[in-house]
Amino acid sequence: MSAARRIFVVGGSGYLGQAVCSSALSKGWEVLSLSRHGAPTKDTVHDISNNPVSNSVKWIRGDALKPETFEQHLAGCSAVVHSVGIILETNYKKLVNIGYNTSASHEAATFERANRDTALSVARAARNIQGLNTIVYMSAADVMPILNPRYISTKREVEDDLLAHKDQMRPVVLRPGLIYSSARPLTLAAAAGVNVFNALYHRSPLGCVLKHTPLAKAASPAIHRDVVARAIINAIDDSQVSGILTTPDIERIGNAHN
Repeated sequence: MSAARRIFVVGGSGYLGQAVCSSALSKGWEVLSLSRHGAPTKDTVHDISNNPVSNSVKWIRGDALKPETFEQHLAGCSAVVHSVGIILETNYKKLVNIGYNTSASHEAATFERANRDTALSVARAARNIQGLNTIVYMSAADVMPILNPRYISTKREVEDDLLAHKDQMRPVVLRPGLIYSSARPLTLAAAAGVNVFNALYHRSPLGCVLKHTPLAKAASPAIHRDVVARAIINAIDDSQVSGILTTPDIERIGNAHN
């Protein structure tokens, strides 16, 4: 087992954040997590409030856009993980049933605020903390041509910033395609569709036609949420891992020592 660490997860009550917290705790690490509501409840996040993992995390109530609400908690942490974001500027999270509280009062989520500004705010605060030497950012592969281009462009802006400051903090940027899990049932059906598409693209004459269309970039395998979470934790634990990780990298690192 690696030496115990203390990490700071932005969005630990979210779809991916829950798995990141669980993976870190399984290694005996201390986990702090920032969210607008602090500790999750049934009213805010239905699928974690009764999970034993939630009782092992130190929940910080704050706003990623307001460093004064969380920066004091970064002291003593060796890594920060940014796992929040949106793929649509609508309340889609309610539709996929991941416990998003629509009654909460907050400003409208935009790609700029959720995907870019929160990450840049946390990164800038983290650079001022001695001993905090790694930042992990959940970016995304550009595999969904139907999405607003700003979904990817805002993430690429964060990537550029983190890589430009790699002399101050080691950046680990994950670019997965579709992340699936039984915790979000609709993703299981989507992953099955992705697998069928990939088979047709790579193993049938249809691929010769598709490779000349915008759909070509959709030929990227889906990846399980737990593999992504383990890849994040293993990357934090391995100082040689740095820069942009694509799906094959994430699979390799996430399945290492398992």
